[in-house]
Amino acid sequence: MPMGNFAFPPFTRGVKWLLIATVAVSILVPLSGAFGENLKVLLAFVPAALRHGYVWQPFTYTFVNPDPLGLIFAGLGLWLMGGSLEAMWGTRRFVTFYFATSVLAALLTAVIGIFSGSVAGFPYLGNWVVIEALAAAFAVSLPSARIFLYFLPIEARLLLPISGGITLLFMIFYGPVPFLPQLFGLGMGALLAGGVRTPRQVLLRLRVWWIDRRLRSRRLRVVRGEEDLPGRGRSGSDKYLH
Repeated sequence: MPMGNFAFPPFTRGVKWLLIATVAVSILVPLSGAFGENLKVLLAFVPAALRHGYVWQPFTYTFVNPDPLGLIFAGLGLWLMGGSLEAMWGTRRFVTFYFATSVLAALLTAVIGIFSGSVAGFPYLGNWVVIEALAAAFAVSLPSARIFLYFLPIEARLLLPISGGITLLFMIFYGPVPFLPQLFGLGMGALLAGGVRTPRQVLLRLRVWWIDRRLRSRRLRVVRGEEDLPGRGRSGSDKYLH
């Protein structure tokens, strides 16, 4: 893939239109005065608002970035990781992944909001939740690719623990409430990119991951049979150890 050779990824169709929509809405909000503020209120995801019929908000909150630096870096993340993933997956799967991870992260945050008033009333904005999901997907789908992270070359597999660590650090310094969707987005990205569709598959993948970690210390690894790959045949446990 392009990122593995330190080249720029393709500027794919899904990334292009998602980026255009995000930049356009994010700039329209501060330029439109009172209309922009009302638009931001309508598009932001507030967990408590779901009970009042604002069911579109889990689909729209990622299109409004409230600060310019966040917009720039989130846009770069969408292009640099999303372009490679869309080229590999195709536009349909990529766009489905984009909305599925952001919506599921919002719904899980809403579940927390049932028990926490501060979460229920918090307005969530920005597509950093999707950037977290893309980082997890990149780590799962292209683990051996080499990428630049803040000018440091790393293997893509490290994106998952690094992204999780950064999110947890922000939660420690600024409180957990603003960063719950990002945390859930990271988890959803890893699960959906790995082809997980049922709770049984979740448990199987967790078990395989635990066994794989244990065996790596003994210079053994899990080798998946062709029928165990996502989308091929039945989803069984791994058969061969080398």
